[in-house]
Amino acid sequence: MEKKTRFYLIRHGETDWNKGGRYQGWTDIELNDAGREQARLLGLRFRHMPLDAVYVSPLKRAIATAEPMAKAKGLTPIVDEHFKEINFGEWEGSTIAQLSEKYGKAYTDFFDDPFSYPMPGEGSFQNVIRRSVPGFEALERKHKGQNVAIVSHGGLLRVMLVALLGMDIHFYRKTWMTNTSITMLDIAEDGRRLLMTLNDKAHLELAELLGTGE
Repeated sequence: MEKKTRFYLIRHGETDWNKGGRYQGWTDIELNDAGREQARLLGLRFRHMPLDAVYVSPLKRAIATAEPMAKAKGLTPIVDEHFKEINFGEWEGSTIAQLSEKYGKAYTDFFDDPFSYPMPGEGSFQNVIRRSVPGFEALERKHKGQNVAIVSHGGLLRVMLVALLGMDIHFYRKTWMTNTSITMLDIAEDGRRLLMTLNDKAHLELAELLGTGE
């Protein structure tokens, strides 16, 4: 009998731009020291979790996050352009405060209701959905009954999740994904998509509690 398919949707580790509250988008920022440690802890966690394939955004911060967990399972990460972060164009490198001051209503309207207003770069969240969801659906068909990780970006993953689950678009602004957190999505045998966990960061919390990552 075919069993459920499980997807682990994982945000990359921390970068200096994350720490500074800057939009990253397609700008190819490396992990910082904290991000590399988060990736190491993620890898330790996946030593004890079933995993058949790892797909990753082409950006360096995602690839560096995926490598320890893939290595723990003897896998090679597969780069997939569908899961690249949202392209924010000229907004990248700036903070919310800087963008609000420079662009005024053109930015604040988007921030308050991002599914209804345009943005530079990719143009709209609808375009993000049209890019990411077919990529997910292809993996859904390819890996039936398996356990698959997608290492990507907080913005992209939240937009994709809203679309995949048919959620109200305001869910996007009511959720968060911490660096290297795991959001678990199961596909039942009848095709239903079930959100099992959101923003699971137990590997970070346990390391903080114990004062060690081992």
